[in-house]
Amino acid sequence: VTAKIIIANGANDTVSPAQFLEHWRTHHAGLVRTHIGPQRYTITTLAEPKRGYHGIATMHLPDDRAGLIGNLPEPIRADPFYGMIAVRTVLRVDEHVIADGDISAAGFKVTAFVRRRDDIGAEQFFDHWLRIHAPNVATYLDRTDGAFRYVVNHAIDAPADAPFHGVAELWYADKAASIAHLGAVPSDGFEQLSSDILFLKGTEQVLA
Repeated sequence: VTAKIIIANGANDTVSPAQFLEHWRTHHAGLVRTHIGPQRYTITTLAEPKRGYHGIATMHLPDDRAGLIGNLPEPIRADPFYGMIAVRTVLRVDEHVIADGDISAAGFKVTAFVRRRDDIGAEQFFDHWLRIHAPNVATYLDRTDGAFRYVVNHAIDAPADAPFHGVAELWYADKAASIAHLGAVPSDGFEQLSSDILFLKGTEQVLA
């Protein structure tokens, strides 16, 4: 069984965003590979930072190692990386691959963090997302040149007052393809069930 973790981080004012991302890629990622051992590990560097976030990590790892995210091995805890962070969101998620296209030519990624409305239950929210919204998004993905892959991630055991309850990931050839695709998707009521949708855009690098 494989667990998936999504982590969005933003730098504080002790370092520049460039220094933060460089340390993440060249030092912190190596500690994660050595001491947590993800089966797949990516970092998305944001082209347009928002709300203090500068990068997003995604990890697939054996389910029996997912607990290490909340109880980090000492070499990782000692990394100065954590003293550089101003804002951090960690979600363990249930992954649903909606469109499994080849992303070898993908040069642009859109990650959307979504929070459901306080008066909407998790079951209603996720049912609408998977049964109505995801097929709607996928239909126009298939019609857009340079649109490759679409994944929906539902947060596991996130409380009602959590900052986010799910994450969508979309891979494109470039920014223009993302604009063409997302601009073509008609409303299906999903926005009315959501109290916050944060679109973070950037470039993904596979590290493991």
